[in-house]
Amino acid sequence: MMEREQSMKDGKPARKTRKTGDEIRAAIVNAATRIVMERGVTRMTLADVATAAGISKGGLLHYFSSKDALIRAMITAGLDSFEEKTMAMVAADPAPGSYLRAYITTSFPAEGADDIAAAMIAGIATDRDLLADYAVENTKWADRLKDDGLDYFYAEVIRLAVDGLYFNEAIGLPQFAPEDRKTFLRRLMDMTRHGTGSAE
Repeated sequence: MMEREQSMKDGKPARKTRKTGDEIRAAIVNAATRIVMERGVTRMTLADVATAAGISKGGLLHYFSSKDALIRAMITAGLDSFEEKTMAMVAADPAPGSYLRAYITTSFPAEGADDIAAAMIAGIATDRDLLADYAVENTKWADRLKDDGLDYFYAEVIRLAVDGLYFNEAIGLPQFAPEDRKTFLRRLMDMTRHGTGSAE
């Protein structure tokens, strides 16, 4: 009898741990990111994001007062993720040019830039605070190239080529056919390993 009572006590479902505000915010941003990647930023609605995140629209508005505020949070999360992934790759690659290789790889994880990039460009172009945040990141990326073991200006030529392709694809102006694109990115990666571009 005592064993049965103990098993009934043990069999009680554990109480669900209440999520923190940061966890809820992260769930909302992740849900919004998935929707944007599937449908595009223009088709993202707060109601759909709330449903995907498992909360009410009112609950979502408690954390993000507007679609623009949510897009800003997505961009910030994207920049944070870029930083984390890039630096993890650098830590695993001690050879000269490691940061530049990580920058290329993290910028193009799939076949093309996704709609998060388009959202980022739209946000940066219209939000002075976001532009200022991006300027800080851009300066940090440039500074890291100075310590990357390659000639700085040679490295910047490669990085600016990466940025040009990324932004072109983000606004719907693909520069290359798929196979040519792969060749282009492979060539950029090769350039980080061969030669320094130093002026004679």
